Amino acid sequence: MKRTLLIFAALLIATLAISQTIIGDKGQWSKTSEEAAANDAQKAWLAKGKQQTITGEVVDVSCYMQLGKTGEKHMDCGAKCVRAGQPAGILTAEKELYLVMPEEHHPRRDGQVDLRETLASNMDKQVTATGMVQENKQGKAIFISALDMKK
Repeated sequence: MKRTLLIFAALLIATLAISQTIIGDKGQWSKTSEEAAANDAQKAWLAKGKQQTITGEVVDVSCYMQLGKTGEKHMDCGAKCVRAGQPAGILTAEKELYLVMPEEHHPRRDGQVDLRETLASNMDKQVTATGMVQENKQGKAIFISALDMKK
């Protein structure tokens, strides 16, 4: 019985360690994002970030900002725009627009992670995203650590 309990405990600890690596610590920036803050001003900027969970429609930011396009009628055009390099966003029910990016700085910079296809394939769908949010007078961005596609 003790051996079974020890094996179960070891498996649970290993599972938690793996899931921590995949989704990162909730409520803080990843190690690579912290490493990218090379000076005091950048560290102060990073410190302004707050973990949030937002829900809204996946949109192509360029067509939304230029023409107000959203919804099913814009799904194909929006997906093409995002696949071609235009930024994707999440538009909340309150009409708040968040730019969407993967949270991990170095893998994002080095092209090792990309949400483009995931977002393009879910254009006009409702999603819930959790991540670190940066907000200033120029806009809002969510650096995603978890993304849930609504069915």
